[in-house]
Amino acid sequence: MTKKNAPTAHLMKKNAKKLRKKRRRRRLKASVRTTLSLLLAFFVVPIFQDYIYTLDPAQYSIEEIIAQAKGRQLNTSSKELTRIPVFAHRGFVENSIGNSFESIDLALLSGCPQVEIDVRSSSDGILYMSHDDNLSPISASDWNISQHTSAELDGILMKNGEKLHRLSEVFDRYRDQLIYLVELKDDSPDPQPFLDVVASYPKLTQNIQAQSFNQPLLENVHTALPNMFVQSLISDSNKIAQALEASWLDSLAVDQNILSWDLIGTIHETNKEVWVWTIDNLEDVHRYLSWGVDGVITDLDSAVAIYREYTGP
Repeated sequence: MTKKNAPTAHLMKKNAKKLRKKRRRRRLKASVRTTLSLLLAFFVVPIFQDYIYTLDPAQYSIEEIIAQAKGRQLNTSSKELTRIPVFAHRGFVENSIGNSFESIDLALLSGCPQVEIDVRSSSDGILYMSHDDNLSPISASDWNISQHTSAELDGILMKNGEKLHRLSEVFDRYRDQLIYLVELKDDSPDPQPFLDVVASYPKLTQNIQAQSFNQPLLENVHTALPNMFVQSLISDSNKIAQALEASWLDSLAVDQNILSWDLIGTIHETNKEVWVWTIDNLEDVHRYLSWGVDGVITDLDSAVAIYREYTGP
């Protein structure tokens, strides 16, 4: 090798080294892309397999694909659920405490996979399953849920030995075994505590229905999740007209003390369902089902056995 061509050889060697580095970087990038694709295939696609469609990877990251899939799941409709016309009121409570795992288990064992449950927000915005704000009816504590943090409330034991349950813990335990009719008991119109829980369980959205006496709260839930079934609780006949005018409402759940044959027809004329609560007499269950209500919210596990008389084989 002459001095004249030595620099050329050195340059070639240097260029070859750069080329090898570029090839290694390309192989590394390709390996990373492949790994991410496999992760998407094995972990993300099975979760969102009904919702992911082909997207241009140059336009959407994996995170964006997941976010879009989750958004579609959160808008899955609970309006078209196939239901029996019976919801277990706080679970079935004859031999248990309402809004407990024990009462919900009894509903399932009785053949009623549909439960009405009550939820209230802690001072830090975590939903707990309880009918009353004050815990004295179900525990040895005289605390109000709204005045205590989730860290404090997680230590409360109910009279049956169960802990006070977060709504998220109910979803964790029962998943899609149940249809959940969640009564939002808070006076605030802010739906965020409820929406936060639902967002953590996007695949359960199609099993969740919401009801409340608080119509502004329900309307805000509807605005955020327009495909979720929402039901207005009515105990005052003077509030029926306003509820019927709310086109976004899917249903009215009416106190049996103000329900009549004519009112059922009036509600149905507005293309809304009509439910009646809370029924603790079998004769009343028979009567309201024969009148054509879409469902009863009841404490009676025996109601499950009689509804078939009104719904056919």
